[in-house]
Order: sequence, then C-alpha cells, then structure tokens
Amino acid sequence: MSEEIEKKVSELLNEEKWTRATLNSYTINNFIDLDELIQNAVDQDVKNQIKDLCDEHLVHTKNSIIALYISGIIALNRQVIDDSNMVQLINIFSDNHKWNVVEFLCNRILSFGENKFALHTLASCYDHENEEEKKHGIWERLIKVDHDEADIVRFLAEIKEKEGDIDTAVEYYKRAIHRYIN
Repeated sequence: MSEEIEKKVSELLNEEKWTRATLNSYTINNFIDLDELIQNAVDQDVKNQIKDLCDEHLVHTKNSIIALYISGIIALNRQVIDDSNMVQLINIFSDNHKWNVVEFLCNRILSFGENKFALHTLASCYDHENEEEKKHGIWERLIKVDHDEADIVRFLAEIKEKEGDIDTAVEYYKRAIHRYIN
C-alpha cells in the first residue's frame, strides 16, 4: 500500500510537469484531494518518503504546486518551523489573484496553529474580497501573535470606538501606544 502512495505522488508530479497545468486550473478540490493523499501517507507511515520525493522534485521544478503543497503540509504536520513551501505557494496564488485558493491555503496553515504570515495574508485576502468583518476578526487574532504590529491595533481601536465599545477601544489604544513606543 505504501508503494502505491509513493507511485501515485510520483505520477501526479510527472503529470503536472508534462501537462504544465495552468494556475487557473487549480481549485480548492485539488488541494482537498491532495490532503486525502497526505492523510493516507501519514496513516501508512510514508510521509517522510513522500516529502523527500516532493523536495527532490522541487529541486528541478521549483514552482510545482503539488510538490510545494505536499511538502509544505507534511512539514507543518511535523511541526517544522520552515514553512517556506507554503509561503511560496500562497505567494504564487496571491500574485495571480486566486483569492479563494489563497484563503483555503491560509486556513490550512492556520489549522496547525497561529501563523503571522498566514494571518496577514488572510486579512489581505478578505480586504480584496471586501469582507471587512472577516478581516477585522483576523486582525484581532493577528495582534495576539504579532506583538510588533501597532497600526492594526490602532485601526481596531478606531473601529471599536466607532461601534461605541469604548472600554475595548481604550484597551486597544493603550496597546497601540505601547507598541509604537517600543
């Protein structure tokens, strides 16, 4: 069974390389299918072999969507600090304005824990989609993990002040001032 998984990943990587699938052809369902494959690799205890296969493929084909995703998710699964493959993947899709895929990928990273890059990018994604409430919710999560971020804290304070939530606004203004000073 484990050889089947390795063979399947190898076939997917080769198919992607030879067909040169366009970025526009990738949907969230493609990533959900890859998640199933990754879960099977984890269940069969072949995730290291699959990651190595993808990393080797990335040496020759640095923008392989499949290899970046599989390698990135397995790295997150291992709780490795290096999330560069997922960052590169998100940047590829955000540069091409595929916001629904960017949102999915950011949420996928966040399913492993809070991440400044994913939160910043997700807020930007919601900004492009004009989803202000969702963006503000992400900002509230972001300021809990990014202690250097002062501007967003000030924006949240202004929003809370307009909403009439003075106590929360004052708290945010205090945080913003403290962050600007430091």
